[in-house]
Amino acid sequence: MNKEFFKAFTVVFVIILISGCSICRGASLSAVKKSVVFVSSIVLQPDDLMHPVVHKGIGPGFVLDRAGHVLIQLSSISDPHSLECSIESKGYWPAVLIGSDPVTGIGVLQIKGPEKVLSGLKPVDMSERQLGFGEHIYTVGINPDGSRTVVPGVVSAPVTVVGLKSKGIEKVVQTSIFIHRGLDGAPAFDRGGKFIGMAITVAEQPPPNVGYLLPVSLVRWVANSIVEKGSVTRAYLGAEVVSVNKPLAKLLNLPSDKGALIVKVSPGSPASMAGLRGCSRNLRLGNRLYPMGGDLIVAVDRIPIDSDQKLVEVLNQKGPGNKVLLSFYRDGRLKRVQVLLGKR
Repeated sequence: MNKEFFKAFTVVFVIILISGCSICRGASLSAVKKSVVFVSSIVLQPDDLMHPVVHKGIGPGFVLDRAGHVLIQLSSISDPHSLECSIESKGYWPAVLIGSDPVTGIGVLQIKGPEKVLSGLKPVDMSERQLGFGEHIYTVGINPDGSRTVVPGVVSAPVTVVGLKSKGIEKVVQTSIFIHRGLDGAPAFDRGGKFIGMAITVAEQPPPNVGYLLPVSLVRWVANSIVEKGSVTRAYLGAEVVSVNKPLAKLLNLPSDKGALIVKVSPGSPASMAGLRGCSRNLRLGNRLYPMGGDLIVAVDRIPIDSDQKLVEVLNQKGPGNKVLLSFYRDGRLKRVQVLLGKR
């Protein structure tokens, strides 16, 4: 009798657990859809709303804050003087482009609506989290008629350098979601409804099962720069660097298992004028070359540097025209030097 009761209790518990998870996912999906805005910059004809493919001039945006700032991709805009945003259940409102970043393609719109409308906006959560390989995610874009569309997928690579050198973007998240025009600029979320990145298209058209996201940290920095200053200015060090991890540090016998290893220094750059050195030789193992002999940057103004991405992030926060104190290892010895950052 006790065994039968235990089995019955277990089945009911599992059913409740699964149902609860489904309800949570449904609730989070319903919530994040309210953060997505339908942006148009062309005059839409009745037939356009029935078109199977999203036209150039319309695309998704998502809410940054309750001041009415919305993030979009510039590639979805036809006429920047005819911008209009459709907010779910709140009507259509004119908008202006207050600034953009040509590197990432991110633009920031300002919705011109009454306080009552703006105060009801639902911003995405820009706090950062680590993504896992194979993690389930989804993007929320728009259809030609303005309705929202949800496309599920998985994280193919949490951090990748593939395919976006031509755009000047070093690191992105690779997913299994093909980014078509209706998803260009769309926000992506994890299963709990947490914002993880901004979908983008690339010049080198990827296969149908590959798409890219700008990571949260980059989207947040670009958006804040545009809102606060109207533009994005990037610091220039003039050094090509690669991330160092434990396996690479052990292989190259480096004094630290974290940091940014300088591979190459551009002539006449701030790094060159500060005396920083790039790699002087390579170690070949099989068909792989590993750069050796370069300075290993481990801190900027005492802020620890554990990757090339962290170095770029910290330098951009410091900004062009500022002096920073770089801590680095050379030939096993810790050194420090001041560098005057340039502008890129």
